[in-house]
Amino acid sequence: MSELQIGVLILGGAVIALVYGFNAFQEWRFRKKTRQAFTRGHDDVLLDVPKNNVRDGVKQDRMEPVLVDASPEPDDYAAAYFEPQIPVEQARAEPDRPREAVFDAVPVVEEEDEAPQMDSADHQALVVAMLDPSLDFIAEVVFHAPHELAAIPRFNVGKRTQLIGRTEKGLWKPAEALPGTRYKQINVSMQMVDRSGAVTEQELAGFCQQVSRFAEEHDAAVSFPQRQQKLVAARELDRFCADVDVLIGINIVPQGPIEGTRLRSFAEAAGLQLEPDGAFHYLADSGNTLYSLMAADQMPFTFHTLLDKSFPALTLLFDVPRVAGGVEVFDRAVYFARQLAQEFDAQLVDDNRRPLSDAGLTRIRDQLLHIYGSMDDRGIAPGSVAALRLFA
Repeated sequence: MSELQIGVLILGGAVIALVYGFNAFQEWRFRKKTRQAFTRGHDDVLLDVPKNNVRDGVKQDRMEPVLVDASPEPDDYAAAYFEPQIPVEQARAEPDRPREAVFDAVPVVEEEDEAPQMDSADHQALVVAMLDPSLDFIAEVVFHAPHELAAIPRFNVGKRTQLIGRTEKGLWKPAEALPGTRYKQINVSMQMVDRSGAVTEQELAGFCQQVSRFAEEHDAAVSFPQRQQKLVAARELDRFCADVDVLIGINIVPQGPIEGTRLRSFAEAAGLQLEPDGAFHYLADSGNTLYSLMAADQMPFTFHTLLDKSFPALTLLFDVPRVAGGVEVFDRAVYFARQLAQEFDAQLVDDNRRPLSDAGLTRIRDQLLHIYGSMDDRGIAPGSVAALRLFA
């Protein structure tokens, strides 16, 4: 064997080892995230958690409402369990650990070319609606003279922040630090409620101090809403969100392990696609997830694991407040779960491995109608921009 052949073999072996090592690292990282997100030492949430046991907006852990009525029949317990969500991106701060604000990416537009695109009433309304007084604490920073930003300010807070600016031409746009773009006013918002809870008085005070410092550094005047009123509103909104913040899981348990290659073919044929979080997602035209499929043991699906591994059970997830189309989409998810059960000789069971009856699914469906009705009455449509922000 020549030195070239030996070198090629060594190089090939190194590449294979690198691929396996990378996949192993991905699995380890995903397992770590899912353990942090899903692990909670508690008793059976369907049996032992009192209904509407929610946070007061200050504590870190949210107790989700129980999706059963006052006296359910044993056969009617559905596969509904309520755990914190796997973050799709690191947009939510960890408890007791502030983060820098996250800003949405916006296209770079030169000032002289922006008017035809930005001066329409619809576009202006859309930009202004990025900051919602019912969801955000909005500070108004007014410059004494049109001001060019050398850099976008960063606010070290634990909630999502956004900035929009009114240019010297009077047009609102997402704030950018662009040469030649001068602003008369910058509005800075901090979201008051998300899945980690309501903003605290200390967080709000810290945000106001940082905005005031920014205004002082740029010779600007700043005004804030009334803090106590906003704190009271945030806590009330958080209580409402806790009442409707439900994740439904339907477990699919086959007679024997499901081969990854068969599972991938079936899922993709049904319109699902593998996403970076290690689950198959059925997406709406908007790109938002309608329902997802993951391994019951939370092992991430990767092209590598699907190629050479089998899975003893699957879980279909339906994130109630984040799904537009509501009950109709739930019906579609249940239909897909039944297709999985038929294809892989499996049974639909609840989180305690009890068979999931038609009566149990009907009970969930009826309760979803109640939840979605409550959201509509509140003016927070399921799957809307407001819902996606609140339940992130």
